[in-house]
Amino acid sequence: MIIRPATRSDLPAVYRLWCELMDAHAPYHPVFGYYRRAEVELRHMLQQRLREPYTRFFVAEVPEGLAGLLVALYQEGHHGLHYKRRGYIAETIVRPPFRRLGIGRELFLAAREWLQQQGADHLELQVAVPNEGGQRFWAAMGFAPTTYHLMLPLQPPPGPHDWPE
Repeated sequence: MIIRPATRSDLPAVYRLWCELMDAHAPYHPVFGYYRRAEVELRHMLQQRLREPYTRFFVAEVPEGLAGLLVALYQEGHHGLHYKRRGYIAETIVRPPFRRLGIGRELFLAAREWLQQQGADHLELQVAVPNEGGQRFWAAMGFAPTTYHLMLPLQPPPGPHDWPE
């Protein structure tokens, strides 16, 4: 297994992993929904994010292809705060056949090292409330809850065929 930054040529596999992550989270809450007909737009969004200087996509490469993905972002905040240089762990997935092999830990360690090199003084992430496995994993990595992230939808979630025209 190799942990490395994703490249532009990884985009098709990264898109498939991203969709797999969103599909796995869809039962948790409508916020994880996406339009399957929007593949071109979603690939473009991922490609743009891949180019951002303060974003890194880390992938776990195995002989079968990409087994995992972790997206990390570095952001600077207000200088009046104790913790002002945030490392953010965003989308994270290890495909089911490759779980419990240390891949998630290795992806996290690579992201943490890169974020520390950028100057991060703390790391943050969000885990879906019903995702007990994700909560256990991140707790094992040293994360602890600090706030509740709440959401109030102001309109009903779109249906699977409600693609905006």
